[in-house]
Amino acid sequence: MMVLKLLHLSFPKCEPCRTSLGAFARETFLVILEYKGMQGIGAANPFKPITGDSPRDLVREAKKVKELSFDPKKDSLKKLHAFLCKKIKSKTLECAIDAAYHDLIGKIKGVPVHKLYSKKITVVDNSITVFLKDSLIKTQNEARKIYKAFPDLKILKIKLKGKQDLERVKAIKSVSPRNMKFILDANQGYKDPKEAVRVLTQINKVLKNVLLVEQPCPKHDLKSLKYITDNLKGMLVFADEAAATFEDVKKIVDKKAAHGVNIKLQKAGGIYPATQIALYCKKHWIKVMVGAMIEDRVGLTVDAHFAAANSNVILTDLDTDIDSPLYVKGGSYLKNGQRKIYDRPGFGIDIDIKKLRKIGPALVCKELL
Repeated sequence: MMVLKLLHLSFPKCEPCRTSLGAFARETFLVILEYKGMQGIGAANPFKPITGDSPRDLVREAKKVKELSFDPKKDSLKKLHAFLCKKIKSKTLECAIDAAYHDLIGKIKGVPVHKLYSKKITVVDNSITVFLKDSLIKTQNEARKIYKAFPDLKILKIKLKGKQDLERVKAIKSVSPRNMKFILDANQGYKDPKEAVRVLTQINKVLKNVLLVEQPCPKHDLKSLKYITDNLKGMLVFADEAAATFEDVKKIVDKKAAHGVNIKLQKAGGIYPATQIALYCKKHWIKVMVGAMIEDRVGLTVDAHFAAANSNVILTDLDTDIDSPLYVKGGSYLKNGQRKIYDRPGFGIDIDIKKLRKIGPALVCKELL
């Protein structure tokens, strides 16, 4: 038997992250599974336009699973997910429970979570994002700030929105190191695939070293996604919002609509279902990157372990904790332009709930269950 605790953490001093889909509030729903004196830790970051569930949905669904009749010493992850898929409708809650269960299994077996799946560790570069700002000056200053804070950065990610994108990237390019590589993320900003190809081609001429563009067109429009994939030269095209579940990815592969997919655990429902997606992609020679919602150190550590366990991951985009309060010990961290993880059992995260409640005002903690 496991008891589920749910805490809402908000970060009032952190600026919301803006994309073409809107602004993301800086908050986390922390899930803790208590089992025989041990704690398994996971995090949920719902955003309905992408994950399909809202914070209200998550809290409502969590009340259905306050007690879980599972034993991480003997009950499989497959069995756990079969139960969760029938019992709850929140993907991000499923992801958080999946993470906490993995954490317990790793602690019980005395190994880091990534070693539950692979003896070899995959090491790739990690990007840091320039989100949408109110002006070109603010955009330029944000890029400068990132380069100063992370001098070993190798990949900068630039948010697009389908308007004034060329001006935005010119401003960033003017302050960028000579050998910087770039990722573009349109977040479905281009409705016309021909316009997307035209503008993205111009952007590539300015930046000169664009690795890939994420989700240039609306997520349900695989025809437009395929058109862009077939006609855009000089960079790869990755599906993001269009690639939430295994079935989504299968459709993308069947239609040859993209060169790769951005796997996000919050969309997929956790490490276990995301691993099935990664294996399918590997079988069909589809490239994989590992991204995140607006997660803090806990969620990004889970993502980092997943990435480390999969050999066909080409890069990670795990950076949304760089300005949020650090309320845990251990986990993952940025170094040498990569996301590093500690060689400790589970996710290597230590947390003291009593101390957590006293951190404020940069962090507000409310226990919901």
